[in-house]
Order: sequence, then structure tokens, then C-alpha cells
Amino acid sequence: MHAESTRSQLAVLTLLALGLPLGAAEPALRNLNVRGLQINGTTTLVCDGDDFGKAPRLLLPFRAKQVLKPGSTDKQATFDVTLSDEVVPGYHHVRIVTDGGVSLPVVVAVDRLPQRPFTASIDPLPVALHGSVGGSQTLETRFTGKAGQKVMVEVEAQRLGSKLRPILHLNSPKNLQLAWAWGTPALFGDTRLEATLPADGVYSVTLHDAEYAAPAPNFFRLRIGQWAYVDQVFPPAVRIGSKQGLEAIGRSSRAPTDHVESITPGIVPLGFHGIDESGPQPFVIISPHPEVNEQLAPGKLLEIPTRPQGVNGRLSAPFEEDRFKLAVVPLTKIRFDVFAERLGSPIDVALVIRNEKGDQLARAEDGAGTLDPALEYAVPDKVTTVIVGIVDAQGRGGPRGIYRLAIKPQSPAVLYDCKLSTPVQRVTLPLGGRSVIPVVVERRGFQGEIELSPIVFLHDATKAIKFEGTVIPDGADGTLLSLTRNDSPFEAFVSRLRGRDAGDREQPVIVKGHPLERLQPWLATEIAVAPSAAKAADFQVAFGSLPSDAAIVPGNKLKLPINVTRTNPKTVVKLTLLTSQLAPLVNNQPDPNKTIRQEKPVELGDKAASGELDVVVPVELPSPVYDIAVQAELLTPDKKIVLASAVTPVRRLPVRLPLVVSLDGPARIDVALDAKKGATLKVPGKIERRESLKGDVAVTLTGLPPGAKADAVTVKADAIAFTLNVALPPNVPAGEVRGLKLAASAAPDPKQPARRVKSRDVEVTLVVKTAK
Repeated sequence: MHAESTRSQLAVLTLLALGLPLGAAEPALRNLNVRGLQINGTTTLVCDGDDFGKAPRLLLPFRAKQVLKPGSTDKQATFDVTLSDEVVPGYHHVRIVTDGGVSLPVVVAVDRLPQRPFTASIDPLPVALHGSVGGSQTLETRFTGKAGQKVMVEVEAQRLGSKLRPILHLNSPKNLQLAWAWGTPALFGDTRLEATLPADGVYSVTLHDAEYAAPAPNFFRLRIGQWAYVDQVFPPAVRIGSKQGLEAIGRSSRAPTDHVESITPGIVPLGFHGIDESGPQPFVIISPHPEVNEQLAPGKLLEIPTRPQGVNGRLSAPFEEDRFKLAVVPLTKIRFDVFAERLGSPIDVALVIRNEKGDQLARAEDGAGTLDPALEYAVPDKVTTVIVGIVDAQGRGGPRGIYRLAIKPQSPAVLYDCKLSTPVQRVTLPLGGRSVIPVVVERRGFQGEIELSPIVFLHDATKAIKFEGTVIPDGADGTLLSLTRNDSPFEAFVSRLRGRDAGDREQPVIVKGHPLERLQPWLATEIAVAPSAAKAADFQVAFGSLPSDAAIVPGNKLKLPINVTRTNPKTVVKLTLLTSQLAPLVNNQPDPNKTIRQEKPVELGDKAASGELDVVVPVELPSPVYDIAVQAELLTPDKKIVLASAVTPVRRLPVRLPLVVSLDGPARIDVALDAKKGATLKVPGKIERRESLKGDVAVTLTGLPPGAKADAVTVKADAIAFTLNVALPPNVPAGEVRGLKLAASAAPDPKQPARRVKSRDVEVTLVVKTAK
């Protein structure tokens, strides 16, 4: 600690010597001595991190008394935190707020257990011990028990963000093992054991990593004693507006609530009834669709109609299978999603589609990033009924083996089908400053406009902050949401963002990759916003002479002129491109060939007031518009310390295709089909090269029926007209042949012939008539 303080002091002296601005940096919260707070009690919380300043304070989601204790430093702050009896047990975020902004959150458990650092012996029970297990280390603690006493021992590690893979052992006074437990999917990788003590005496609990090689971070919270908990509720989902009783699955005298009623779809946290609750707060899904609860005698089939709906069930015995008779429409598609592991259920299920004879038609096992299966099933012609089976594939069925089957027949997508996300968990706003929150949407078929609404509960914040860019246009990937602060003061607060479509359907914006998205999903929607004491006028960045009609052209480069203003030129400015693109992924990383990206790192050195950032634009861009901005970071000459950051105003740029294809005639083309020879037809059209595109252009017609043929044609560099020759076999049925797509492509760079830009598709329909 002394060495760290010395280095910090040397850094400050260096800045003073250079005459650089001493803006307070955003705080970083690295560790807590205990990962819990006691309701109706006082917990001493020691926070380790960086840039705490002289008067740090905690940002908590509930009312609490906090006292900063003497002796706190820039890297460690100690608080006495007192919670009232009104605080709801569960997992909550803790953040540090300073004059430099707000830290990223740390997850803590809140309940009525005394919170203590790990110790070799404990008395009395119950208690929550906190510590860490490094490498091959094994920790041991002891407690005094009596014959017949019931004891629970539980480790919370991965649920709180640790990478520890816990294994527990409970040993008798004679040092004989009474029970042991390891990580389970039902506890999201954590573990719990329950035992009845056989005799009076001193018992020991040992904890170690499953592979005796605990990766960092390896902290834990170890609870010993008795408490109430709810791991799951049944049914896991209820329909919007309905009144539904809920069954608590766990150690609780009754359900966490007698019934739930909501007028808004989404996630509803549930309260507890008792006073000894501990662990994550349970929740129920409020569905916009009908929800059916499976309650059948063995061998019976539940008959359900074709409609968007959920089926809630339980596989109560090993290798059990629930079957449902589903009415279907021939030649349509149905999407099936099973939720089991994602609900904390121990079962690993398979989804099976059969015909009424019992023959298997399709089967799905694990889905993307989960053990839960998903399947898009194409209903064959003349099939009006299928049997849907949910199978316990690994024999883990039991009272906790709950699942939810979501059924969605082919229908127009709505906002409920989308997922809105952001990588941002915190925003710091200097006086007169601006910040940007990228929000992207996985549309999953929905193409409508989405309006974002920030949820701000503090009146002073609504006066101090202006939100812009709140609309995601039709078909767009997302938006760069701008927050601009005026000179009004405001207190740090936690906000949420919600998207709304034209039908007033709502979806929350989720922080991408948040570890509690499954366990307590509402925590994954929190974004902390805080003021800083810095002044934006000391460091500013803006676009230079970027034309008002600037556009993003697939396959071309976009040059962004940048101007910066800084009070001290003895600094380095690093420029970073921000966009609203939902970047396509390869191996879970952005695909550089399909991502709008800056060509190379850009830094502005001593005294430079302007520069240029070159943007590489991929050849394929599905969105009609993209937002762009440039973030600037003010660095010390050695580039090791960020003194300040700023961002340009956001520009929304249209996508301007360099290639357009069109037909000379209508898109509906009549075809006279000879019963023996079939038919041939000519499809004439033109191409238009724009944005300095040159060279040959390939034109294709795809989506033809089986046996039909349309050879691609090449439009030479000095030509614009083309004619496609299409041949149809005589077996093409009379009527409309839809789904044909006319498209053109070209290589902007002759040296990279495989890198081709495309035109928008032109939909073509053939109207086939039998010749007389």
C-alpha cells in the first residue's frame, strides 16, 4: 500500500511539473472485504480501488446510512453502512462516487445475516463469511453444533462474479466427512449442502477450488446456519393481466407472493414473506402471450392450438418426457425455445418433434451458449398436427425440474421478439460535457422504429441532462444516445433505458454480457450516471469540415476531419471511432470484414489542433443509416494516464449504395408456359454506377423454381444495359412464382475481385400461365 501511494504521489508531481490539468479520474472499485450487507444492522465495508479522492461515497439502490471512516486514502475507503429493516433481500449493486465520476458496479448479497471476514472459528450461527481462495489453497472454519441440529452450508461465488469453482466438505467432531457438495447448474456454478448433525461437538467446514487452481477473481461468501431461500418459482411465466398463484421451490414456508398481477410484459421481482430470507431475489416472467401450465396424468397429451404461447411444465422423475399435441398449419414455420438451464433448473432437456404415429421428425439438443434447445421447424405439406416432446435427456428430473416451452408460429415480428443492448454500465458528465451510450438491437425479424426512454427518478437530473438520439429508425442497427449536461448540478443516480415501438410494446435495454442477466435480470438494465467536477471547455473535440450530405458508401473509405481544443498542448490525444452498428461476430469477436472500423490507431501529438480518422466501410451493410461519433482521450506524454475524455456530436449518416439495378418493365412478368417445351423469356434492365464506382458489373436472378435457369450476365465497364435469359421447365405449376431477386454486384477495387458491393435486391414475380 505504501509503494502504491508513493507511485500515485509521483504521478501527481509529474503532472504538476508538466503544467497539465489535474482533472479527477473516474474511480475504480476493485475489491470489497465483504460481499454482503446486513439488513437492520451495520456492516463495515472496506473498498479497495483507485482514484477515490478525499470524499468518496457509496451509490446504493436503497436508502442507507453511510459513514466514511477516518484514515481513508485515494486507494482504500472504509464505510460503516447501516441498512433499515425495509431493504429487500437479494443481490444488489454497490458503486463508488467521487468528484471524478462513478465506478463500475460490484455485486453484493443483502440479507439479515451478520457479515464477517473469514475466520478459523465462528459463533454464533447463522453467519456469512467472506474471503478468497487462491490457487490450491483449502480454507477451514469451525463451529459448535448439537445433536439433531439442522445446518445448511452454501457458497456464493460465481453468482457474485467470482471464478471460483467451489467444493464444500462438512466434517464431524471426529474429523469424518458427513457431507460434501460441488458446483451445480441449479446454483449457477455455486454449491450448497444440508445436514443433520449426529452429535454434540465442534464441526469443521472446508472449502477449495474444484481443480485446486482457482483463477482470479476467487472471492466467496460462505453462509453457515439456517435461512429461507427460493431458487425457483412455478410457473416461471404468467400471462399479462392474469392473477396467478406461485409455488416457491426452495426452503420456504410458502410462495414468495400469493399471486402476481402485472399490466406490463417483462420481469417482475418477487418479495419474500419471512424475515430470514437469503440469496438471490426470485422473479417471474410476465408474458404478452397465453401461458399454459402442464398438469397431466402419465401418458396423457395436452392439446394446444397454433398461437404464440408458453407452456410451463415440470419433469418430476428421471428421464421423464412431457408430450403436447400441437395443431399446425402446413407449409409454415414454427419457432420452439425451451428454457430450463436458463431458469436455474438442473435438467438438461431435449426437444423432439414427432408425427401422430410416434415417428421422430426433428430433434434439438443444446442451443447457442446454453444447454437449452431451440428449433425452427418447417411444417411439411398436408401435416396439421405434431407431437412436441420435452425430454429429460440426462436423468436429472425431480421437483426442481421445471421448464418453459415458448412456441411462436410464423407471424410478423414485434418488439417483444427483439433484444436491445448496450456495452455501457456508467456515464460520467463534466460541466457542459457530452457522453454517448451505444444502443443496438437484434431485430429478429422486426423492422419498425424504436423509441428509447430513459428512466430518471431525480428531478435535478432531468433539469441538468438533455437526451438526444432517442429514436432507432426503421431497419437500423441502433443509435448513439447522447447525454449532454448543462451547468446545473445533479446527484449521481442509476438509470434504465426502455425501447418502445409504435404499438406501445416495451423492451428493456440490457447491459451486454452482464453476469446477472439470468439470475436477477433487472440488475443487467442498470446504468449509473454521475457528474464530474471537470469542465468540458478544458478539452473539446468536434468534427471539422465534414459535409452536411456526407454518407457511408459500402466498399469505400470515409474520412472524418477532427478538431481538438486543449488548454495545455503538452499532451497526446487518442481518437476512437464510435458507431451504432451491430457488428457481425466471428468466434465471438467483431468480424473485421463486416464491421465499420477505423483503419488504424490515430493519435494527435504535441500542439496538433486537427487530424483525420480514416474509416473502413465493409461492402455489405444491412442498415439504412448509421450513427458515428469520435471519442477523444487526453493522455499524458507517456500515454499512461488518461486526463480527460470528450466525444464529438453524433452524426447520423445514410448508407448510399454505389450500385443500383432496375428493370425496364414491371416487376410482375407474365409467362406463357408450353406443356412440352416450357418457356423462355428475356428480362431487360439497367444498372447505375455511383460514388465513383467503375468496372464490370455482374447481374443475377435468384430464387427460381427447381429446374429453371437464368445465367448471370456481365455488364462491361462502358455499358449500363443488360438482358437476362430465363428458361423455365414445363413442370412449373401455373400461378405466381414469388421470391425472385434481381441483384447486381461489382468490385470497387480491381485488385480485390472477391470483395464486392451489392445493389439492393429487386423483387420479381413471374405469373405463369399455361399456353393454349
